[in-house]
Amino acid sequence: MKLAIIILVLGCMGLLIYLLLLKRELRRMTRELKENRREAYNKQVRVTLFDQDVTRLAEECNRNLDYQTECKRELRHQESVIKQAVTDIAHDFRTPLTVVKGNLHLLREEGSFTEREQHYLHICETKVEELKYMVDEFFELSMLETDGAMVQTGMVDVISLLLHAVLEHEVLIREQGLTPQIDVPERTIFVRGDEQLLERIFDNLLGNIVKYAKGTFFLRVYEEEQACIVEFINPIEDPEDVDPERLFLRSYKADNSRSKPGAGLGLYVVKLLAEKQGAEVSACRNENELVIRLKLIMMEKK
Repeated sequence: MKLAIIILVLGCMGLLIYLLLLKRELRRMTRELKENRREAYNKQVRVTLFDQDVTRLAEECNRNLDYQTECKRELRHQESVIKQAVTDIAHDFRTPLTVVKGNLHLLREEGSFTEREQHYLHICETKVEELKYMVDEFFELSMLETDGAMVQTGMVDVISLLLHAVLEHEVLIREQGLTPQIDVPERTIFVRGDEQLLERIFDNLLGNIVKYAKGTFFLRVYEEEQACIVEFINPIEDPEDVDPERLFLRSYKADNSRSKPGAGLGLYVVKLLAEKQGAEVSACRNENELVIRLKLIMMEKK
């Protein structure tokens, strides 16, 4: 009787130890499967417990991991092909569009047209300009997404660069009947960044304001801890039509009627340009205003 009890106890202890080892093995396999979600991690699930069922489970997991790895590789290849195709198509479109635009301009300058003919000529010029704008957007986007080169950042005078961008947009701002209100510090602020990329960011954000704003818009530059904040603020007619959380997604357009030219890539490009130089861009609604906030790393002049 005592021997039977001892055998039963030993059996229970062995079963308990086996269950603990099995539980530990399953936890380790779970951790390895989670790690495989990371792009750089690509290891198969290992088995240390000798058990046929666990071994078969690990084999099936590894087959699935191999399949997922192949799918990821194919997806990256297809994305690369698509991006290159967009780049090539956009590049091929730019030259003939430039030629058409130039010829339409020559027709207007040298030709003699009736009022009806001038109306149709104006429509052609407008549509060609819109198409060229969209092609330029796609070309810039494809170049940014395929360019993996590191950006060499340096010291940039952010206030001078911003004011220069406003001056370059002065004609468009005046044509749209807009009034800029600019609030910047008296002292110079230097930030870490790439001057050309920052110039393109300011150009896109001001272009967005010119396209959508009415009345007065605001530009603010101020310091916040060790950062420089540049805010672009413009009134919006219907705040519910603008979703700040989706504003920087590719091809998101707040104007669902598509009455504005472009493919809705401007703010997505801004996000890519900001990330390339370690900056951050965000958006929020403040009552009837849209606030786009660019956060840059400040630098002290040596």
